[in-house]
Amino acid sequence: MKKVMRFMAALFLMISMSATTALAAGWVGGQGANEGRWWYDLGEGQYYAGAENAPSWQWIDGNQDGTAECYAFDAEGWLYTDTVTPDGYQVDGNGAWTENGIPQTKVSETAALQAGSQDQAAGSTLIVYFSKTGTTEQAAQRIQEVTGGTLVELEPVNAYPSSYSETLTVAQRELDQDARPALSTTVADMGQYDTVFIGYPIWFGTAPKVIETFLESYDFTGKTIVPFCTSGSSGIESSVRVIRSHCPESNVLSGLRLNDVSGVEAWVNGLGL
Repeated sequence: MKKVMRFMAALFLMISMSATTALAAGWVGGQGANEGRWWYDLGEGQYYAGAENAPSWQWIDGNQDGTAECYAFDAEGWLYTDTVTPDGYQVDGNGAWTENGIPQTKVSETAALQAGSQDQAAGSTLIVYFSKTGTTEQAAQRIQEVTGGTLVELEPVNAYPSSYSETLTVAQRELDQDARPALSTTVADMGQYDTVFIGYPIWFGTAPKVIETFLESYDFTGKTIVPFCTSGSSGIESSVRVIRSHCPESNVLSGLRLNDVSGVEAWVNGLGL
């Protein structure tokens, strides 16, 4: 926190010497009756502000060292310092939330994005999907945006009929025959991927048979497999059991049924991969 103190002191000196009282974005010191108080300028007239008894808590990397501290702002946008906030948390003289006198920190969003970019460059994540109507494709594309992984669509050699009802007839026949529909898709150098997301619609309570074709085409030993499906009503559990039966030496997660892409980012970030 000493670096934060030096940062704040230097910034306050700059503000005091300047004709303007605010920067484009960042910490701004109060003047006159509010001298010694701080608020955080988000630019374009925006700033953090809570309610009367509910502070606005924000993780901020004030000195851009890659580590963010947690700060609370009152209803007028002023930083709480050296006190107990209305919701019962201790903050130190710099305004940082503390537990047993120790400021609580986490990796800043900027640093996390930089780390994510490095992971993306390593190319260790693969997202494969089969989609008939485009819904699963949208989910796969959103996962790719969040992870930066490689996106691959599974395409059967013999395309399913354009009619959805006829497609279900074919799917039922494949299920009854325990078929393995041939795929025109191939994945180059599967060994480079540590994590494999596998997406599909649910047909007759489980994954389409093309997914089993894919699973039997590569060695997934030691990999983490993350299933995801799209379905109007059926759950993902039955299809996950199928995947686990084909990949006994893999870490197959419980997966998620997605009806839209709104929760994809929170789900992926919560996996801890």
